[in-house]
Amino acid sequence: MAAAAKLPQPDAGAGWDEAQCIAALAQLERLKTQLDDLRLAIPRVVEPFYSPPTPAMFRAFKQGVIGSQNEIKSFRNQWHDQDTQAIFDHARKSMGQNPDLSASAQVQQYGWIEKESREKEAALLRKDGAQEAEEAQVALTQEDISRILDDFHKTYPNLNLTTENGNHNIMIQFVSTSASAASRLRFRVIIEQKANGQHKLNAECLGTADPSPAITRCIASRPQANDLKYLLDMIAAYKTVKGTSCAKCKKMFDNEMIAPAARRSKQVTDANETSETVWEAFHEGCLD
Repeated sequence: MAAAAKLPQPDAGAGWDEAQCIAALAQLERLKTQLDDLRLAIPRVVEPFYSPPTPAMFRAFKQGVIGSQNEIKSFRNQWHDQDTQAIFDHARKSMGQNPDLSASAQVQQYGWIEKESREKEAALLRKDGAQEAEEAQVALTQEDISRILDDFHKTYPNLNLTTENGNHNIMIQFVSTSASAASRLRFRVIIEQKANGQHKLNAECLGTADPSPAITRCIASRPQANDLKYLLDMIAAYKTVKGTSCAKCKKMFDNEMIAPAARRSKQVTDANETSETVWEAFHEGCLD
């Protein structure tokens, strides 16, 4: 059984939009499919006993027991999963507000997994189209690059930034203390000029030991892929973000014992309705 995608997390008591409802119904359909499979667990376990007692029969019995145990464990994990419990909590709150379930009779029981898959494919196509449009608009001039680098020096005077090849090869290095221990990080940004005059930004965190490969992957999956200022600010966030836990799961380490390797920004509005950009740390697996 394929693992379900992480469900959107609505505010407590808030109404769900169509995408959240589809995701929730798809998750419930997956649970129902698992439960239907579990109805056959005992028949699968005892089926080998209809054969003569041979080593092959006992192997089949053992495999049936282990397989059924794993299916039960998977179902329990899915049932107690945070996303599934969020669905149940939302359903209880909705029933408390309106106990009339007559409208639910019109809701189809099956097909939600396929519908969720189609919605995700459509969203991915829209995202790809938006990214292509974004890339088509990128055309950094030499003056743009110089201005962005000057602004970076002024904003982050303590970060070591050097350039080569007419500012098209940028090196940034510093000691990061945002992980569980201080470590030296080295980043390389290459501004690749295309034949049509547009530019592509390639960035990596140099090194083969963790967390460098994970950081490189997280940088590669960044939004605004060809925005040089955004990229440099993201790299600086590995120095300026002091929190050691993930903004999503609130844990310090992921399952591979790697500290949050991604940095993502969000806009925050204060009491004076002034908006500012705030950077947060995320595990690679916690990125949306």
